[in-house]
Amino acid sequence: MKKFLVLGILLFTIIFNNCIILNPIGLNSGREKGSEAADRIVNAAILTDLINSTVFTRRANVSILSLIADDIANIDPDKYYIKSTVDECVSEISGASGFLIGSFLTNIFYCNDLKTDGVLLGEPFPKL
Repeated sequence: MKKFLVLGILLFTIIFNNCIILNPIGLNSGREKGSEAADRIVNAAILTDLINSTVFTRRANVSILSLIADDIANIDPDKYYIKSTVDECVSEISGASGFLIGSFLTNIFYCNDLKTDGVLLGEPFPKL
């Protein structure tokens, strides 16, 4: 009976802590599809460029580099990414560093190491 209790507690801890085992398998609840992550990154870059150009030149301009921000961040639309890393990237682009050094450089510095999720099981699970 104690073995089942210990095993149940261990399984409960693994599932609800999203530990190292769950990310590679693809069972993490904090994942985001690559196409959604790409849209969020591009939208943040466009918004930052619009605000920067309006403040500095009094004309709303969007750089071509903000339109391809997902390619600069190496986002694959078919993969899944850990939502917290995508959130950090978007907050950096639309935050103070995005306004100070621009969306392009912020994208290069903060968004090139986005971690993929579900490398063992694929999209979200293998097709049978």
